[in-house]
Amino acid sequence: MRRVLTTIFMVWTIAALAACGGSSTPAVDNGPGTDPGDDILDVLPTDAPDAVGDEGRDTTNVDPGTDEGQDVTGDQVQSPDEGVVPGDVPDVEVVPGCKEGDPCDDGNPCTWGEACNAAGACVGGTVYTCDDGRDCTTDTCDGKGNCQFVIKADACLVDGICRAKDELDPYNPCASCVPGSDKGAFTTQPDTTVCDPTAIMPVCQLALSGKCASGVCVPDVTFVNACDDGNTCTADSCDPVTGACVHAPSSGGEPCVLDDRCKAGTCMEGKCIIPANASCDDGNACTEDSCNPASGCEHKLLSDIPCDDGSACTVDDTCTGGACIGLPTNCDDGNICTLDGCNNITGCWHDVTDNTCCEGGVSKCDDGNPCTNDNCDPVTLACINTPNTAACNDGNPCTVNDSCEAGYCSGVSKNCNDGNPCTLDSCQAGKCIHTAVDTGTCDDGRDCSTGDHCEAGACVADTSACDVCTYTFAPAVSKFVSMSMADNGQAGNGLNLDELATTCAPADNCCCGLDNALGPLAGLPVAQTGISDAMTKGQIILLFEHRNLRTDGGAYTLAFYAGKLDPANATCDFQTQDCQYIVDKNIFKQWPDCGPLVTLDNAKIVGNKLTAGGKAYRFPFDLPLAGINLHVDLYMTRLEANVVVAGGKVLSMQGLLGGAVPKQQMIDAVNAIDPWTITQIDKATVLSFIDILVVPDIDGDGDGVLESASIGIKFSANAGTITNVY
Repeated sequence: MRRVLTTIFMVWTIAALAACGGSSTPAVDNGPGTDPGDDILDVLPTDAPDAVGDEGRDTTNVDPGTDEGQDVTGDQVQSPDEGVVPGDVPDVEVVPGCKEGDPCDDGNPCTWGEACNAAGACVGGTVYTCDDGRDCTTDTCDGKGNCQFVIKADACLVDGICRAKDELDPYNPCASCVPGSDKGAFTTQPDTTVCDPTAIMPVCQLALSGKCASGVCVPDVTFVNACDDGNTCTADSCDPVTGACVHAPSSGGEPCVLDDRCKAGTCMEGKCIIPANASCDDGNACTEDSCNPASGCEHKLLSDIPCDDGSACTVDDTCTGGACIGLPTNCDDGNICTLDGCNNITGCWHDVTDNTCCEGGVSKCDDGNPCTNDNCDPVTLACINTPNTAACNDGNPCTVNDSCEAGYCSGVSKNCNDGNPCTLDSCQAGKCIHTAVDTGTCDDGRDCSTGDHCEAGACVADTSACDVCTYTFAPAVSKFVSMSMADNGQAGNGLNLDELATTCAPADNCCCGLDNALGPLAGLPVAQTGISDAMTKGQIILLFEHRNLRTDGGAYTLAFYAGKLDPANATCDFQTQDCQYIVDKNIFKQWPDCGPLVTLDNAKIVGNKLTAGGKAYRFPFDLPLAGINLHVDLYMTRLEANVVVAGGKVLSMQGLLGGAVPKQQMIDAVNAIDPWTITQIDKATVLSFIDILVVPDIDGDGDGVLESASIGIKFSANAGTITNVY
């Protein structure tokens, strides 16, 4: 051991001499701060670890021209003759000639102030440490009170802050840590590199994507941040100073809807309150109310239909363009001895007034004709009878608003129109009669129908040429950009489908209750290659529609479609751009429902986390394998993803889609492929792989037998728009 100590001491001495320019006088380690010219660690506060709150712009840098605690930019770690990692303390041995109290050297370059003890051993050295508090450096001491910090091979140290390999500059998304290029600064990324311009956008501005140009992230398309929280009962805005979203609650009684678009509610303190009897009835007799499950309540404006405007001062109220409008009530009683008026609630009123021609509210010149004003000359009292327009009764119960004209009483025919062209409308004894007819033309309101005609009081037509469903789509759509499977059930590769923390799959490589029994299939080239090719070539385009999107934690519906690019933008880059798509109408329900077949109606966004599905949900899915689509059903479908929402759109999704696939269904699906077109592998081999690799871990039908295998599909998605069906 003494020989080892002697050797270490000699190597250390030679290194010290070399560092001192070849001086023949050995340097004595008296500890930090005692040797003239020493590089002393504890007087270098400028190289201390950054304080909490430093965001990556450390302006307190060590002078690169000194070796005082400097951060050494290099890949190599010092060898023992260049420095010692703190903590390497040699064994204590008796040194010949070491007298008690004499200074000595224990051979450890990271200690100073040693002295001989009574037993002749060199002890009592004070340890100085070389720890800069950074995980990305290897810290060493050189035996002269100096420290060196060597940046590790897979890291950068930029402005005093450790950065991992490929980590982006927090202030510039077009620069990152590239240790092979520059460990002391961020390296500019190549032009056209896709980047996220969010961090450099002005307040209240957003962009879907960007590309690097000369080290700057240039946004592709910018738009104003509408701060839409999906809640119609808040007034959303962006603070022009801070860029923070502001959601002011509304209590103005504005109409609103929640999960059921056919039940309208009222905004109250920022929340949508739905009455127990809510419906699409708007309380207007001049609208025909109906509900489209996709778009919500619809109100067709009616005309020429009798109605009641609620005023006692109108008669013959009739719908006109959705509004109930009546004729003004004629309250003129033809009596010059009364003052006439009308109250909307009580109707006409007549107050008695007296003058020289009246007595007790009756004209002295009354000729018995209600259609004349019976007045007199106030001087001579001679009678003057002139025709008036007073209200009267012509004796016909089928007229309304009877009024005098030229001294005679007549009325307007009562409106008995029921709005149905296939009924004959008439009035008998003051009552409207509607008689159904079997002849005549009509219009059923559909442009696609032909031969519209009346039958038994109803308008019928040939609708064979009609697509009776009207398809409407929400503006928030996510298009799958990538899908992949991992070969294990570790964190990030599967979901807890059976909601049991004690089970996971595959059994030999899983944890935490995560289920991904089909993971071993990910090792098959036809699996990963097939999925990747199908996505990048557009052979399979999968879309999520966020119907009635909400970001306040309330439930909304995720609808799932297969589709293709809308021919209107056939050259759109569907992997990077917000494109328009059309979807297969075969994945919609038949009329009159017309809604999507595949939905997860319990989707919720809390913060930026989207969750949907569960044990009760089933999801038909096409798994692409080298040019063919293997159709399977995902039972216990569950989805978890991180999302970015802005302006009423979901700009991006990244997460996991999981479910359980019956093993027999996979076998049946493979057997059903005829002809077999996969050249890389034959059908028998695929069936053999399924038989060996697929180990059921889920009881999907609840009979106590594990018949289904779990799967975790990692995916990413960008924004899109659905325009129509095909």
